[in-house]
Amino acid sequence: MLIATLVAFFTSNQFAALELAFNFWDPFAISQYRLGRLSTDDYEVSIQQALEEGDFSEAQSLVELAHDNGRELPADLIERTHESPFEFGLRNTKDFLDGAITGHVTTRASIGGVLAADYVGVGDVRDAVIQGNHLIRGEDYDKLTLGLSLLGLATNAPGTGAIDMGFSLLKNANKAGKLSEALIRRLGVISARMVDLEGLKRGLSRTSLPTFKAPSAAAVRAAFSEIDWHRVAKGDFSGFRKLISEMMPVDMTAAKDAFSSAVRKEVVGEVGLLASSAMGIASTGGIKATFRALENADDAKELSRFLSLARGMGEKTSAVVRVLGKSAIKLGELAYLVVSILIAAISWVAGALWFVFSLVRTSFSLVKRKGART
Repeated sequence: MLIATLVAFFTSNQFAALELAFNFWDPFAISQYRLGRLSTDDYEVSIQQALEEGDFSEAQSLVELAHDNGRELPADLIERTHESPFEFGLRNTKDFLDGAITGHVTTRASIGGVLAADYVGVGDVRDAVIQGNHLIRGEDYDKLTLGLSLLGLATNAPGTGAIDMGFSLLKNANKAGKLSEALIRRLGVISARMVDLEGLKRGLSRTSLPTFKAPSAAAVRAAFSEIDWHRVAKGDFSGFRKLISEMMPVDMTAAKDAFSSAVRKEVVGEVGLLASSAMGIASTGGIKATFRALENADDAKELSRFLSLARGMGEKTSAVVRVLGKSAIKLGELAYLVVSILIAAISWVAGALWFVFSLVRTSFSLVKRKGART
């Protein structure tokens, strides 16, 4: 009987709940459990939404998640998630260049261009000059864009470290409307305290807005033909360095020196934690995963939990957060399930031990009586 109940338990849904109970603090375990409870329709709806947005790679990740959890999808829906490299390039090249040149986030592809310009450094110079002049003239300005662009200039040589690219991810998540309200408020307060007005004025007096030089079609084709888009999706824009530097030439050493006193570095700590987690998510789960995490996280602690999720889910992280949102890292109502399963497991173990003890005691008594008769 004991073995029968054990077999029944391991083949039931309760075993998955027990696995969660023993890993209740782990975002990966929480997400795995929730994904296993989703229906085929849930996955189909999310895939359709991704396709409507033109996000083929995420649609493919959702197909993989559905298959991983034993859900069968229509063949025609799976076929629609495929996109050739040529179609991808044709759809994204123009918007990518527009983002790099203007710094404006208008489409998903333009985000890549804006991040590439920041990777080289010219994007931070452009944002610091534009927003800094708005502040000096008493005009409306974007506190987050100014503060984070100055931080990007104040940290490592552009494109060489995790934190400086993390600042760019925070800045451009804000531009794209992908920061949670809580993070917008917190970063806004920090950014306002971060800027040294006199240092900013000195920097602006020595720096001008980068000028644009139209590249030749051959230069654009050459640059894009050699790009590893898999690496780009994880925040490595080194392949665009030559093209962007030629399009918008800037003396980065001089610009960094000019704005070196524009940031009060004593208030950088919390932003640094957010930036480090943001880049960590990008390097394991991709830039889209970072933006989805920033849209759902309310503070550095929650963002670090999304980083833990990304380490387990890898490139499927964005798709997971699309489907589950913040519940990917939070137990929520599952806390009651975890407690009840743990109580049931403890009760079963206690009952099993009592059963074994009673069986041994009874057997021993029988043997003892038999020995007494003989």
